Amino acid sequence: MESLYQNIIKLLNEHNIRFREYDHDPILSYNDAEKEKARFGWVGVESKNVFLKGNDKKYYLYVTIQGKRVDFSLLKSILGTKVSIASEEDVRNVISCTPGCVAPFGFSEDITIIIDPSIYEFSDYLFSPGVTTKTIQTNIQDLKNLFTHLPNKVILL
Repeated sequence: MESLYQNIIKLLNEHNIRFREYDHDPILSYNDAEKEKARFGWVGVESKNVFLKGNDKKYYLYVTIQGKRVDFSLLKSILGTKVSIASEEDVRNVISCTPGCVAPFGFSEDITIIIDPSIYEFSDYLFSPGVTTKTIQTNIQDLKNLFTHLPNKVILL
């Protein structure tokens, strides 16, 4: 899991993405996240990144914001395959994240990233780099730029 974290930091630095990194107590729920957000005074919207597996045996990552639901029928119409939430084992083994702490990028290029445009309605975005004890805060426009430079296929809904 450390290699994913290191890859995320490398990508942020390579693309001159301004970010703040926070070390904190483990975040295992949205309540934990709210406590840490209040403790550190974080601003911005908290990410929700859902790792999906398609009937086509491919993997997808849906990047959205806390509180949004995944519209599986919309995803099926766009992707041409039915998708479901990947298993915790797949989260650990395929993208090297702790379940519940899925990062929005930084993994193998064969994983398609699907962006919910609602993330671009905010100025700052908070996300986990795949581990429970770190949070990264970045400007959403910088992150939007980074998504255009990733080797992954990126789909904007």
